[in-house]
Amino acid sequence: MWNLLKMVAQQAADLGTDVYLVGGAVRDLLWGLRPRDLDLAVANGALDLARRMADRHRGTLVVLDGQRQMARVVFKQDCQLDFSPFKGAHIEGDLRARDFTINAMALHLNSLCSSKNCTSPADQSWRSFLVDPTGGKRDLQLGLLQATGNEALLDDPLRVIRGVRLAAQFNLSITPETVVLMRQGARRIEQVAGERIWQELGQALTLPHVHHWVEFMDRELNLWQYLLPGRLRMEATEQNYYHVENVWRHCLRTFGCLEIVLKKYQFYHHLAGGATGPAVFKLAALLHDVGKPDTAKIRPDGRISFYGHAQAGVPYAEALADRLRLSGMERQYLVTLIRHHMQPLHYFLNKGYSDLKVFRLFRLLEGNFLDILILSLADVTATYTASERLSELTAYREYILKLIHRYEHEPEFFHPAKLLSGKDLIALGVPEGPLVGKFLARLAEMQITGAVTDLHSAKQWVIAELKNITPQ
Repeated sequence: MWNLLKMVAQQAADLGTDVYLVGGAVRDLLWGLRPRDLDLAVANGALDLARRMADRHRGTLVVLDGQRQMARVVFKQDCQLDFSPFKGAHIEGDLRARDFTINAMALHLNSLCSSKNCTSPADQSWRSFLVDPTGGKRDLQLGLLQATGNEALLDDPLRVIRGVRLAAQFNLSITPETVVLMRQGARRIEQVAGERIWQELGQALTLPHVHHWVEFMDRELNLWQYLLPGRLRMEATEQNYYHVENVWRHCLRTFGCLEIVLKKYQFYHHLAGGATGPAVFKLAALLHDVGKPDTAKIRPDGRISFYGHAQAGVPYAEALADRLRLSGMERQYLVTLIRHHMQPLHYFLNKGYSDLKVFRLFRLLEGNFLDILILSLADVTATYTASERLSELTAYREYILKLIHRYEHEPEFFHPAKLLSGKDLIALGVPEGPLVGKFLARLAEMQITGAVTDLHSAKQWVIAELKNITPQ
């Protein structure tokens, strides 16, 4: 990286311009971290400098915005440089227009290049080339997150979520004045494009321990009421005798329990949601009971019921997916978690211990078996710890952990060998259409119960079942 930055400085000097490493990369260097993103601010000719770097150092040029002179150069060794002009007349003005002081520092690369002593980040002499007009280095040393100015978070409300993410990621304390500015900015978050919100929010939620900051976003910033559909109605909905908290407080507690469960049992690497799985998973925890206000009914005995609340939550999950512009895979994952989050508890309460019932639960959960088991465990943990009913929690935890252990150690049980294909069934006389799928599903169940054990018994079972079909 260091040599690459010196190459940039040399090319800038040849073009007669000044170039600075800016933003998070400088912050990370001061922390002793290797920067992931290298953002460069150029006094003039940013696009020319980017093109020169691409041409002379075998990089690929991507023009991000030709009119605004913004470009990216990608190198084969999984490294990229982003070039842009100053956001002002000089570098100090550019830095003062940024979000937080710890991101408002710059390293003058021209000076770095001319220095014979500074050969690597380990050589601390590079710090003498820092430009720090807002005191970012001091705030970094003190572990403080402070806005660069009163308009910083109003100019781009997305910076509110970025601030929470930075505080969570680097264990920073947010100054009281900045909290006020973040609260003001949160009121404008609806002006921000959904995909930008998800980019920052997703990064924050992917961090392993953000429950404190999720609570902070609610308590201090009122941010969730602008982000989650149904948030205020959830808080206004009291629950039945199983719960001692309103719906929203229960969902917040579920989020915290989910993080503990994931940490204790090291489940992160198993999640089905892919690269953004943990973020969508945690989002589901916050939203899982959003359908309760729509389904709340007072029973004759005075208790409140929420029959069908999981399915009632699906439109809210879909609305959130649309708002955040989630990918198709993320959307389906979120909706599936919301729709089926009650199923493990239903099976438990109905003594769903047999092989056949476990197999049916697995198929019902649409390829998200483990994820929904974990979410359900967090959900029930939140309920029973809030009401201090630990003995009931113990039985459910044992049930879920046994299912998870079986899922991890008996893959052949959940994926029995396919004895007959759809074509085989049709050849045996099963009419083409939906009935083929039903026969395949029932055949798998027969294997689970031991009624079918090999190809011959599979065919015999199909022939026998065909005799029970009423001709149409």
